Amino acid sequence: MSLNKISTLERRESLRLTRSVYEFWISQGKDKLRLPVLPEQIDISNTIQNESVKVASFGEITFIDKPGAKEISFSSFFPKKHSPLAEYKGFPSPENAIAKIEKWVKSKKPVQFLITGTKINLTCSIEVFSYSEGQKDIGDRDYEIKLKEYKTASPRKIKQKKKTKKKRPSKSAPKTYTVKKGDTLWDLAGKFYGDSTKWRKIWNVNKKAMIKRSKRNIRQPGHWIFPGQKLKIPQ
Repeated sequence: MSLNKISTLERRESLRLTRSVYEFWISQGKDKLRLPVLPEQIDISNTIQNESVKVASFGEITFIDKPGAKEISFSSFFPKKHSPLAEYKGFPSPENAIAKIEKWVKSKKPVQFLITGTKINLTCSIEVFSYSEGQKDIGDRDYEIKLKEYKTASPRKIKQKKKTKKKRPSKSAPKTYTVKKGDTLWDLAGKFYGDSTKWRKIWNVNKKAMIKRSKRNIRQPGHWIFPGQKLKIPQ
């Protein structure tokens, strides 16, 4: 393989092919075609589309982009009869080989291009396909073909963060609470626990002190509390 620099933005490769070392295959799904005669040379170009921008105070800045799609071109012929140049026997007639490639062109679908013994195995579109009367034997068809690497553009997936409902900070119950005018254990349970029916939690830890403060709490548990009285509020 030899590399020849065409320009600063284009790289071109030339493969000199030896008979019976490589196999050229073009396929679309299960429909395949092995080229009967190897081309003398295959050209592979890879255009790099760099962008230069002039920025004040900095001068020209170049943004290096990813290499563009590869372009592959070569020419050969479809023989009418078997000859020493043919790679295998039982190859399709020039008419059938041409019809197959033209069918792939009309399908508007990519083909797979493979050269065995190399790293060339690309999904391509057929950009150019032309043929003419062969120069070697009657019935042969010379052809030229140009393929371009086919790349699909998939939409970028953007991960969205799931919105989580912010939990309202629960009002933590203080260890002690100073009773205010109008307070009841029922109201305090609703204030600190969000459930007034839990007033007995406050009553149970303050029972002795509340009875000591007022004996009436024996008959009416937790009913008698007084402003300024300190109550324990259990967690």
